[in-house]
Amino acid sequence: MNYNTAIFLINDNVRAIKVTYETGDNAPREMFKTFDKSIKVDDYVVVPTTTRHNLTVCKVVEVDIDDWMDTSKPIEWIVGRVDVADANYIKDQETLAIAKIKEAEKLKRKRELKDSLEQAMVDNGLSLKALPIATLNNDLQPISGESADVIAAN
Repeated sequence: MNYNTAIFLINDNVRAIKVTYETGDNAPREMFKTFDKSIKVDDYVVVPTTTRHNLTVCKVVEVDIDDWMDTSKPIEWIVGRVDVADANYIKDQETLAIAKIKEAEKLKRKRELKDSLEQAMVDNGLSLKALPIATLNNDLQPISGESADVIAAN
């Protein structure tokens, strides 16, 4: 008997769960055990390993399996479920904030360019509103006289 699986006989609340360390349908799967009823497929869990800090994150690929009865390998305990909702929320909020900053920068730059253009026009004795293109209708009138000469010179 695999004494490491005896807990499955002692307590019906223990669940056998398969996880993968890698992506892809053909990635190797490892079995772990847990009391956590909230763990589901596609969740991330922390499991013990022999690398780094003796812990790593895996993705859950199967839950509530019965393969534990046929294994001679030790089945380790899942350390815990990784709740990525907070991290995703923070990233989403940052993305939104960056979009707002970019929008504000664009409006500021447009305002600065418009102010600069208006000042250049005033310095030449003209007004942006006097330009035919500044009107909103299709009833454009040609520029004549001194205004046309100043525009043509610039």
